[in-house]
Amino acid sequence: MRIGFFLFLFLCFTLPLQAQVGVISVSDENKHAVKEDFTHTFEYFVLPVQKGNTEVGKCQATRIGRRWFVTAAHCLADVCDKGCRIQLDLLEQPVSALAEVTHTPEHPAVFLHPDFNKGVFVKGDMALIRLDLDKAPLTYYKRGKKYKRILITQKEAEQFFAKTPAARSALYKIKSPVFPPLMVFDNKANYLFKGKISVISIFDGVRLIKPDPYPVHYVKKLEYAYTNNFGVRKGMSGSGVMSNTGEFIGIISGIFQRSALSEEKAKYELKNEWFMFFVFNNSAVEFMKDVMGSDFYKLELKEAYPVYVKKSRRNYTQIINRVLNTQQKPA
Repeated sequence: MRIGFFLFLFLCFTLPLQAQVGVISVSDENKHAVKEDFTHTFEYFVLPVQKGNTEVGKCQATRIGRRWFVTAAHCLADVCDKGCRIQLDLLEQPVSALAEVTHTPEHPAVFLHPDFNKGVFVKGDMALIRLDLDKAPLTYYKRGKKYKRILITQKEAEQFFAKTPAARSALYKIKSPVFPPLMVFDNKANYLFKGKISVISIFDGVRLIKPDPYPVHYVKKLEYAYTNNFGVRKGMSGSGVMSNTGEFIGIISGIFQRSALSEEKAKYELKNEWFMFFVFNNSAVEFMKDVMGSDFYKLELKEAYPVYVKKSRRNYTQIINRVLNTQQKPA
């Protein structure tokens, strides 16, 4: 099979709500092996505040503090430039609630990593959302057919929770969360992750996971990590990459694709090659410190090396050249 050109795509945040999503997860460890372990990861929707603009974006975000969520910057950069509304879907239940926050340049709720540039793949692809679930207005709804939402009153929602123990328990965990520690990478070496990773996919409130059979590499020149792609797709941007021991490693950012000649169909087709993700590094820590204020000091940080990663002797020149030679051009 002859390989043609190489390219990559950011995981798109402008997906129609009907789109499919993929997942990855741990296989045989004791944490983040089932969807119930991901009580701090949510699906959210982004709506521009301009009148007449009905574009809706979909991504995922991970809660790291009582009023802070982390996601991918490319989900928010364009649509929130002049203002946006973010609706966070709280539950995987027949009845759910949307927590909403409005971002404007005058009253910001969205903060992009200063290194983010949509023309440069993955590097700096991190954003913070300030949304206090204790104060945010909630809109309750029932899940209808074909992804429709049927709005209901707070009283109707409370009646549902009163007679549905699973929903009541899920809502309690959201209101009294346990936040994951953040794994921080230095940029002194290339690293190979010792354990397994997991990512949850959320679509229309439904959470799914599956095993990751491949090694995970951190490349210091690129300042992000990658592994073979085996299911991550558009629509999963912003979901947290978690270790099998419960640490929050990074954020789903992009897919590197290749165009290969299909012998069966006698034409070139795009095939997913690598899944790449932004990791928490020293610049991410400084960014969070600047934006979060005193809330930053409530975070639990863990150094990646030497407990969770080991130095890698692999030569990454090929992957570095392939990625850097196919960088996106600024729009």
